[in-house]
Amino acid sequence: MDHIEVLRRLALADDRLSSDAFTEQAPSPLEAKPVAIARLAALVGVGGTDASFAATADAAVRAGASAEELVHVIICTVPVVGVPRAVAAAQHLSVALGLDLETFVSDDA
Repeated sequence: MDHIEVLRRLALADDRLSSDAFTEQAPSPLEAKPVAIARLAALVGVGGTDASFAATADAAVRAGASAEELVHVIICTVPVVGVPRAVAAAQHLSVALGLDLETFVSDDA
């Protein structure tokens, strides 16, 4: 099925669009790193959980993304999602990267 047909079925919420199209194993013209970065940006927008940020950050790092790139993904979303969502995402990403938020607070004191 070509991308136009997938888009058409998705736009129409067509039941014939299999859930297989949304799995990690689904064929994609995108490579793993841009997919993981797009998923991280989506999590920022929807307000993902610590667990979802951890899984997505892990996938992004395995695909070759640096921690710096992941931080910049959050920065790039600010004009769209706003500062409060970005702050929440930064906290989730910090946990995902194994950083201690308590040291952030004490460093600024």
